[in-house]
Amino acid sequence: MGGLVVKKAYILGKHGDKYAGIISKVHGIVFLATPHKGSQYAKLLNNILSTAPLGAPPKAYVADLDTHAHAIQDINEQFRSSCTNLALVSFFETQKIGLGVKIFVDSAILGYPQEESSPLNGDHHTICKFKSRQDSNYKVVRNVLRKWVANLKCSRPSLSKSQQSSSSNVAKQIEAVFGIRDRAEEELNIVRAKVMDGTCQWVVQRKEYLQWMQGIDELQRSKMFWLVGLPATGKTILASVVVDDLVFRGHSCAYHFFSSAHQAKRTVAYCLRSIATQLAYANEEFRERLLAMREETGISFTSQNQDFQMIWDRIFDGIIFKMRFQSPLFWVLDALDEADSPSMLTSHLLKAHSVTPIKIFISSRPMRIPSLAAGYGSQITASFLTEKDTQSDIQAYVRHALRDALPEDEQIRDEITNQILSKASGSFLWVKVALETLQDNWHTQDDIQKALTELPQGMDDMYSKMLDTIERQPHRTRLIARRILTWTACSWRPLRITELEIALEPEFKGFVNLKDTIVQICGHFVSVDNSIVSLIHATARQFLLAKREGSSAYIDSLEGHEHIAGTCLQHLSNDGWRRLFKVVSTECPPGPKARRTNRLLIAEREHPFLGYSTCYWAYHVSKSRLESQLLDGLIKDFLSQYCLIWIEAIALSNNLRYLTRSAQYLRSYSKRKIRRSRHLTQDAPLSLKDPPEDHAATIQQWANDLIRVTGKFGSNLLQFPSSVYRLVPPFCPRRSMIGSTYLIRSFGALSVNGLSSDCWDDCLATVNAGDGRTASKVLAMHEYFLTLTKSTGTVLMWNANTCEEEKRLEHYEYVSHMVTNRSRTLLATAGIDNHRIWDVSSGKELHKFPVPQEATPMAIAISHDDAELIVGLDDCSVTGIEIASSRVRWRYYAEHPDGITHGCPKAMAFSPDLSRVAMAWRGYPPLIWDLNANERRNPQSPRVHGRADTIHNPESLIWHPDGDSLLILCQSAAIVEWHIYDDEQSEFDHVKPREMAVSLDGNLLLTSDHVGTISIWTFPRFNLIYRLINDNGFIRDLSFSPDGQRFYDTRGSLCNVWEPDVLVRTDEQDAGDQSSIGESSTMTEPVLTIDLTSQSQVTALAPDAKDAYFCCGRNDGTVFIHNVEDGQKIRKVYGHDTFTSVILLAWSPSGKYVASGDETGRILAKRLEVKETGKWAVFPVLDVRLPESAQQLLFNSNESLMLVSTSSADVVYDLKAKKEVCRQDWVVRQRRRWIEHPLDPGSLVWIDPDVVQTYRWATLQHGPCSDPSHKNIEEPGNPVSHSCRTNQTLPVPKSDTLVQWIALTQDRQYLVYETLPDTGHASSRSSSALHLEILPTSSLGTQKHPSRLSSECMADLAGQVKRLIGTYRDSMVFLDHEYWLCTWKIDADVHDVKRHFFLPKDWLNTATLQMATLNEHGTFFCPKYGDVAVVRHGIRF
Repeated sequence: MGGLVVKKAYILGKHGDKYAGIISKVHGIVFLATPHKGSQYAKLLNNILSTAPLGAPPKAYVADLDTHAHAIQDINEQFRSSCTNLALVSFFETQKIGLGVKIFVDSAILGYPQEESSPLNGDHHTICKFKSRQDSNYKVVRNVLRKWVANLKCSRPSLSKSQQSSSSNVAKQIEAVFGIRDRAEEELNIVRAKVMDGTCQWVVQRKEYLQWMQGIDELQRSKMFWLVGLPATGKTILASVVVDDLVFRGHSCAYHFFSSAHQAKRTVAYCLRSIATQLAYANEEFRERLLAMREETGISFTSQNQDFQMIWDRIFDGIIFKMRFQSPLFWVLDALDEADSPSMLTSHLLKAHSVTPIKIFISSRPMRIPSLAAGYGSQITASFLTEKDTQSDIQAYVRHALRDALPEDEQIRDEITNQILSKASGSFLWVKVALETLQDNWHTQDDIQKALTELPQGMDDMYSKMLDTIERQPHRTRLIARRILTWTACSWRPLRITELEIALEPEFKGFVNLKDTIVQICGHFVSVDNSIVSLIHATARQFLLAKREGSSAYIDSLEGHEHIAGTCLQHLSNDGWRRLFKVVSTECPPGPKARRTNRLLIAEREHPFLGYSTCYWAYHVSKSRLESQLLDGLIKDFLSQYCLIWIEAIALSNNLRYLTRSAQYLRSYSKRKIRRSRHLTQDAPLSLKDPPEDHAATIQQWANDLIRVTGKFGSNLLQFPSSVYRLVPPFCPRRSMIGSTYLIRSFGALSVNGLSSDCWDDCLATVNAGDGRTASKVLAMHEYFLTLTKSTGTVLMWNANTCEEEKRLEHYEYVSHMVTNRSRTLLATAGIDNHRIWDVSSGKELHKFPVPQEATPMAIAISHDDAELIVGLDDCSVTGIEIASSRVRWRYYAEHPDGITHGCPKAMAFSPDLSRVAMAWRGYPPLIWDLNANERRNPQSPRVHGRADTIHNPESLIWHPDGDSLLILCQSAAIVEWHIYDDEQSEFDHVKPREMAVSLDGNLLLTSDHVGTISIWTFPRFNLIYRLINDNGFIRDLSFSPDGQRFYDTRGSLCNVWEPDVLVRTDEQDAGDQSSIGESSTMTEPVLTIDLTSQSQVTALAPDAKDAYFCCGRNDGTVFIHNVEDGQKIRKVYGHDTFTSVILLAWSPSGKYVASGDETGRILAKRLEVKETGKWAVFPVLDVRLPESAQQLLFNSNESLMLVSTSSADVVYDLKAKKEVCRQDWVVRQRRRWIEHPLDPGSLVWIDPDVVQTYRWATLQHGPCSDPSHKNIEEPGNPVSHSCRTNQTLPVPKSDTLVQWIALTQDRQYLVYETLPDTGHASSRSSSALHLEILPTSSLGTQKHPSRLSSECMADLAGQVKRLIGTYRDSMVFLDHEYWLCTWKIDADVHDVKRHFFLPKDWLNTATLQMATLNEHGTFFCPKYGDVAVVRHGIRF
């Protein structure tokens, strides 16, 4: 009871000033056997007191200890909200005292997020009475206190970020990284509660177990203890006992219970997240590194982004395996056979190289143990569970149950025990169900004997008997029971009682107590633990769903999923949800914080079934009957009327993975329907009837839309879920399902025109990676992708989300290779003279060392411990260089077995584990050397039949990620896959690649051919699933993203980013669908699409002043006029040279003249005239060539003059006379922009980062404005003039920035311009150093230094600006960092920024966004490949 008193005292002190000083010093509380939830013995104690000889009355405070006492409940609720900053540890006893009294585990544990719990070997009296300092209980409690003291000591001198955070904040931070809200201990406690005292201890006393636990791992590899047992033999209970034993011994232990009933928790990705989450709570150093990594990279590992390999690389390989923990790490994995990819998990664990030994306990049904076959030897201790092992536990369990039920007759108890044991066959589950069945029959000895005789032997027979019990109930009761069993057998995850009650409502309403109903009518098939409804065992699900000889399954899986899908769709088909979501948004307004919060939980408080139906309806559709017209109708109505409401719900949940997952399930369903339709119509006779509506094709189109919406609008939807109604449909292609169904076509509504493609395209972005030079290599990471220009040694790091340049790494010499370490935190570049190691997150160079010998690198790799750079050289040697010291650690010479030197290899590649190297010479088959062999061995060579074999002419080598096979691209364009261990070869001559890359998971092959067509193939048969047709692009390199859902290619100086929806895959493989990607692809046609990036690209843009037309120049030298209304081409105006790009365009105010400049310095100007027929006439005006390309073209207001400005000269031309008027050569490079003086049409304003000055249009001489009241702004230097010579000195730029953009507000009151650092690379100008200036035009001629708006205000505003677009009326227009088009009224509060609409992700091209502009009518123009997107009326919203 003392623990309850302490909690109450803390609550009182927390909320009062008197003891605030004391309470503020409390760091944590240790509870020893505290009955937090009350005790069932309280009534017994009061009864004892009342029957005592002195007749003492019952005590009120004793009654308050009862399990349902309001006093305890009140204390717990108050303490929960008061203890968020406390460290909490609860110990519970494992033994009973004299009267059998014991505080049960459930009551002894609070269940709070920050709580740790552990057993102590003692009863309720002795748990706090230690015999000596050597008492194991004393050591456990002391270690907790010692840990707290150490943390407090560390926090005094300098508080780290995580130490400053409260426990609740730490929990939120960890949840933000891994996305796991439920503590693993909650599930462990449910299992613990089923363990009976004194049972199951044999497993932790076994010799093999003790050797595994205490052994030292000399190889620093994972050591496994694998417990194998038949179903229902208590393996999960044993796993929980192992967890408690390890914790009791003071070991760091994390655990995960796989479950086929929970589709998320059965994934190995979730397992990794759970293990890492527990470790983050338990280990402060790991938590610090984890949160530091997230702060640096912004990366997280939630279910929205739960790629197994990504988690493994960044968290386990990148952090955990490199940390030196104080003791070995222990991980317990239960029911591995129920995981989605058990072999992938075990192979990664077995191959892991960890500084700290890691020991893993696994329990599973009989299954293949991959390590035994793969030669891992002593790394695994396998133990097989027998009936003898569990016999004593089962006997104790039965006797305990019978002792409470039949306390009077020991003989009957023994007889029942013996009969049950004789039929149990080692199955705990059978015994449990048998005892529950007997409970209704032990009224007389005859009843007991009869029930025992009728008990079936084996679980199948037992399940059949349980079904018979259900079927003997009244009709309506049977229907309720069947429906409950349907939901528990077919649901994605176990439902809560509140969810199930609503799910049953369409048919059955008004349950008095659903939990009691389940217990009474479901024949013991269903259990309810902590309000979670689930089947008693995985075998029960298998039994209910399986067809039996002579009868159908009790629960028809297809019909069950169809019913659940229909129920979910009907629940979601309600316009009221939109109104509810509007209320939710007001409770949690949009913003960065909201984007990290599951706002759907607010709606679920009153509507508990909303979350389940939102997230999982499509899963049930994918498992439903194909011939159901009712379901097809529900899907059609739902998607055409409520799809946007549903998307808003998912966006509120902060997990768009549900959207892509739903799309994949819909696609799976539609493919099944298509295959069925083909099968039915294959031999069907011809019919004159109209074909039925193609529901399958429609559903597939909706699935594609959902994937695209996620990719193109995802980040904006997370922040502003309600934007799905107004902003998403206009930006969807016209023929897309969302675009055609939900687009608002009323007058004045936002519209998007000008894009020639009315369907989704696959290109996400195109970036200029070479600044005119060839981008030779591309390397994909999780948060970045990297491009390499070999000739200069320049590596550009691009943000994988925004496709913008983040960093630039300069090696300063020719670089042949770049490679990252396994966790992708380090980058190595190999030059001719030096190697360099870079930190990826910061872009800083960490190490530089010379190439160790006169040889050229052919392959490089960073060792798995990041300590060595392994370099393969063209002299057939491999060198290991210690990164920290630049010292050569070892060198291996690959000697040919015949002693003949074949010269420099044609190709070289390291195996994924870096233990082998493959080399190939032209005219010879590849050879593989073992780099780790203790003795020199001959290399491994493939079997060949003669020199005519294809494999004799290798061109390149790529290892399969599993390390078991080598892909050899041969001179004939055939691929040979050499299966190394079997020494078998498979030749494929239909792929014909020039370049190729393999996805990280080893499922896909990416290739490009000699004309630039890109294809994706599936292993192992290389079936084609995707082809991007391109006949005009020489591709130099290819790369998959780590998650395999995106790929990159480099051609010329460009790098393209592709996201075809064929690559978007679900997180989990369904239990009923174990087909591989390759197998499934053979059932469907490959996706063929056209590469739109190969058409001529828009490189310059200029709208007219009347919002009727716009003009665009292209990279093939052409200039076209387009109609603003629909974006269609009207006519080609003229053309520059075919192989030059138009880089500048200007259209005069009245539209009379258009001028353009190309990259060679040629300037063309034309006069335009519109005939009465609507046709355009074009007349030549100017055709001149300058020594350098122009940077600006500017017409004066009466269109008689045109200024052509280059970096070092300015020229004015007379358009009517068609000749040069004047020229100024500045000699040095200038960083200015020009604009016509807003108050004097005869003058120009020169604006650079340092000065603002005026010049005369006609002479380019500095002089006074026409208005005599205006004075000079600043005395300029004297230019050298050809047409107008003066004797003034040259202006010398003082700043290293340049004026990038300048505009005048429509009311002509302000000049707005931006400056950026002049890096010399147009593509690398980052908005991080953007500086804004706003000049009132009234001060241009009145002061030497014109007044500007507050620099502090401008700095705050510049922080919000990503790209300046223009001005609109009295406002500045820009794109913010999330690519919303925004306006800010000049002179308004800096925070008074209006957001109007966002740009789709595939518009975020660094080159094209530089051309994006807004005309004075509010129409927005943005080039996209060969088109220009025209957004009208968007500025109104």
